[in-house]
Formats: sequence, structure tokens, C-alpha cells
Amino acid sequence: VCIELQFKEVSYSLAEQGAFEYIRRTMIGNPHAKITFRDPSGHKYIFKRAADVVPVQPKEVLPHPKGVSADDLMTMAQNTDSRRYKSMLTSSMSRMSNKRADEIAEMTGIDMNKRPRDMTFQEAEAIVHCFKKMKFMAPPTDGLIPIGSEQIEKGMKQILKPEFVTTITRKPVTYQGGVSFIIEAGLAYGGDAGRVVNEKRKSEIMRFANRVPLTFDAGSCAITEALKSIDWKRYGLKDMDNTPLTLFVNIISTQVPYLSTGKQSVSPEPEIVHEIRQSTMKLARKLQKHLRAKRAAKEKEKRSKVFEEYVPVIIEEAAKLGETGVPEYHEVLAKVTKRALAELLGEKVEEEEEEEELDAIIMEEVDEFGHAVEEGQSALDKFEEDDVEDGFED
Repeated sequence: VCIELQFKEVSYSLAEQGAFEYIRRTMIGNPHAKITFRDPSGHKYIFKRAADVVPVQPKEVLPHPKGVSADDLMTMAQNTDSRRYKSMLTSSMSRMSNKRADEIAEMTGIDMNKRPRDMTFQEAEAIVHCFKKMKFMAPPTDGLIPIGSEQIEKGMKQILKPEFVTTITRKPVTYQGGVSFIIEAGLAYGGDAGRVVNEKRKSEIMRFANRVPLTFDAGSCAITEALKSIDWKRYGLKDMDNTPLTLFVNIISTQVPYLSTGKQSVSPEPEIVHEIRQSTMKLARKLQKHLRAKRAAKEKEKRSKVFEEYVPVIIEEAAKLGETGVPEYHEVLAKVTKRALAELLGEKVEEEEEEEELDAIIMEEVDEFGHAVEEGQSALDKFEEDDVEDGFED
């Protein structure tokens, strides 16, 4: 497939809302794709496929009563083949049974035997109002096809080449009582993660809805709100904005609650914000472990360099005090590091083996002594009991 576009009076740039950035993010959300992009200057970019797994086609899912508006109901009524309100409701929506339709008729007083084409907007509003009061089973999730943690990780590695990456796909949950959705999240640190601003790497948030990048209206989006509400200092990131970090969040739903018709920002529904926070904080804890291990390795290397720097001086001064010749540095270092090397290889030095044998002998003696004490105590207890039974006093 080849797509060629021409625009007038539009400047091309590598900004966050530009074409290149949109394709870059699309590749992370769709790692099975391969895209060749040629910009207006003639420069050719090839985004290679990161995964060979082609997403399965989602199954069609009927609307859930909790996610239907009066307008939706009027559209159903005008396009249905059903002859009655009751059959239209049960055939056009999931989790809607004849019993539920009878309950709606009782609550609203609407005749469920009327023709759907005769439905008025007031009747549609009354039915939707009943939906909000009623409890329904959660909708089926066959229509929700997530990218998958493994595929997201492959996409992030292909595009960002990070030092550390971790991903998660949450279980399906619902918002507004009946609209199902899935939150997927990814976190990449180091490498090409983040965005270059004034020759410095800064953190970036990649927002997606059903694999499609959302590049506008970031400030009012539920994804941005959820990520900004996390205390990143708890996870070892003192300056979040100036950290080479990419946060990826994708919401999968048949009814994504967009804030506007532009479909560029997600409504901050409490359930959605909660899921985004929970998934991201779980990834942040893994990043925290990585940063701790990285700092520990640096400290260990630093101590090792100090050791190597000062040991020759210590050897020389110790030789002067002992009025002996200065031994070879490597001989002393070999003796000092013998134990550490043996531990690294999972072996035991002779001194450790002797110490363990001595400890074993001591423990055997302690056990025997303890056993003798227990026998003596039990004999003393029995003697005292016999004395009490015979009427003797201490």
C-alpha cells in the first residue's frame, strides 16, 4: 500500500504533532507493520517490522446498555428489522433479556409492543435513564484485541533501543458500570527513549487508543492526568521531566470515552485513571529495581578502583614497618581476592571449609548438651510432681 499526500501552506517538522513522530509512535503500537516514509526533502526512513504476529480480527460485539445514549437508541430504532420495541432491545444489545425488557416497560410505562420506527426521543431518553438505574452483567470482551505485552516490548526495543524496558497488559475491566476496556502500558529508560529538546533527553508520554496514537490535547487527557499524578520520586526519578524515559499507554475499548469529536484525548473516568495508575506504578517499581542495581554496580566499581589504587601504597608502607622486602602487587592481590573469586565461582576456599567443619562440630556438641538439659529438666519436673502428690512441700 502506497499513500502520497500533498498539502499547501503547511510546514513540515519533527515536532510531536508532526508526521514523522506519528509514524514513529504508530510503529510501537503496531509492531507487526513495516513502513517506508519519504519526507518532503526526499529523505527516506525505513521502519522495520519488530514482530511477525499479525493481530487477530476482533469479533463484533453488540452495544451494552450502560454505554448506549438516546441518540444511539434512536438510530437502532430507525435501522432495525425487529417489529417491536422488546425484540429490538433484546436483539440489538448485549446482556439484554426479555425479563429486563419487561422491567423497563414496568418502570417507564412504555408499550414494548410498539413499532421501533414510532419511537420518540422522549421514550429513548426514558429507556436510557432506566439503563443507568439497572444492573447488568459486564459486556463480553471478544471485541477487545490488545497488542500484548511481548509485542509492545518488541516495538519499543525496535524504535527506542532502550537500556531497560518493561510492559504490562491488564485484565479487562469496565467503566460507567458496563463499558469494558483494557489498559496496556510500557516503560522504556535510556537509549533513544524520551525526546530530544535543546540537545537534552526529556521524558515523553505516548498516548494510544486502540493502537492509534493521540498527539493532540494531551493536557486534558486521562492518560496524562494519571501519569502526572504519580509521585515519581518514590521510584528513584528525582527529575522526571529531564529523564530519558518513554511512557506508553494504550486503551482498548469498543467505546473509548473521548472528550471531543476530535478523538484526541480520553475522558478522565475514575476507573480508567485508576487502571492507568496501577499499571504504570507496577512498571515503575521494576524500573526502581533496575536503577538500584545500576547504582550498586557503579559503587562496586568505584570501590574496586579505590582498592586497586591504594593497595600498592599499603603494601609498600607495610613492608617498611615490617622491615621486609616489598612483595609483588599481583601476588598479594591474588591472595586477597581468592575468597571473593571463589564466592563468585560458587566454590569454597580451604579456610571456609575448615570453619564450616568446626561450626558443624560445635553445633553437634550444642545439640547434645541441649538434649541432656531437656532430659534433666523433664526428670526434675516429674520428681516435683511426685512430691506434690505425696504431700511434701519444698
